[in-house]
Amino acid sequence: MDASDLAALRGGLLAFCYQMLGSPFDAEDAAQDALERAWRSRDAYDPARGALSTWVYRIARNVCVDRIRESPRRPLPRDLSDPGIDVGAPLVPARDVPWLVPAPTSWWADSEPERAVAEASGVRLAVTLVLQALPPRQRGVFILREVLGHSAAETAQILETSVPAVNSALQRAKVAVAERSTRPAPLRRDTVERYARAIERADVAALAALVADDVLFEMPPVPRWSIGRETYAAFMAHLFSWQGSRWLTRPISANGQHGILLLIVTDEGPRPHTVQLFEADATGTRIGHVLVYRDEALFALFEREGVVAVRTADLDSAGTDEFPPART
Repeated sequence: MDASDLAALRGGLLAFCYQMLGSPFDAEDAAQDALERAWRSRDAYDPARGALSTWVYRIARNVCVDRIRESPRRPLPRDLSDPGIDVGAPLVPARDVPWLVPAPTSWWADSEPERAVAEASGVRLAVTLVLQALPPRQRGVFILREVLGHSAAETAQILETSVPAVNSALQRAKVAVAERSTRPAPLRRDTVERYARAIERADVAALAALVADDVLFEMPPVPRWSIGRETYAAFMAHLFSWQGSRWLTRPISANGQHGILLLIVTDEGPRPHTVQLFEADATGTRIGHVLVYRDEALFALFEREGVVAVRTADLDSAGTDEFPPART
């Protein structure tokens, strides 16, 4: 084993740790921690007892379980309160809540087989949200089997359990996901493009026409949220009145869903505003969920990973005890 063997596992570890922890930043830290532990313990690895990936994923599982004890569940605003946004009132963030945060879709697209599994089973934020409520073992089984495509035998080795136990946990996890999250019709890219152009024009009427009557609107870390086109349109009208009508957008993909980076244009030039993620309504003809994050670190992550991934898609220290750090 050398450093390159471990580095080749980083992409899958990121996807695994993210679905376990619900935060791309925690996932990056956990994946790096797992790789460093594996590197320091490399002399203990016995290839006769299993594949390198199995051994490393077991380490990553232990790292994630330790962190889950500190933050067992990452919610969205609708999990914590009834709907209600007072348009025009100060938006007070709840910084003490460990919110669920999206991750770049590119994290699930390192290889064709992995991408196919992710697209077939779904890595949508709604699924990640349900996983946050499951016990760590069920969470791990679902991710390894349904998202990363490991066999039942491989999953049993990673989680140090039996194949029947894996199958039982997977069945319970799949029932929970099916009961607590719906899979809407695919959201058309051109709908998101029209939405982006409408924001750039500060056109409230056009935006309102693109969302569903019962659109769900959330803005973590602000805990307030709303249901309905009227409140959404009033909020957007207030936003443009308050912050102006000069905006730019860039397309991203997060958790297999369309999204945008929104930038506000000032006299000094564009600066980051929000990361926005969308899901279709039941008909697939309008946007049914608008999820908005005002987070500079998340914006920077998608500039680094998400935008590059979309553009690509559109164009259809060995010898030491320190494992090389992740690229930045």
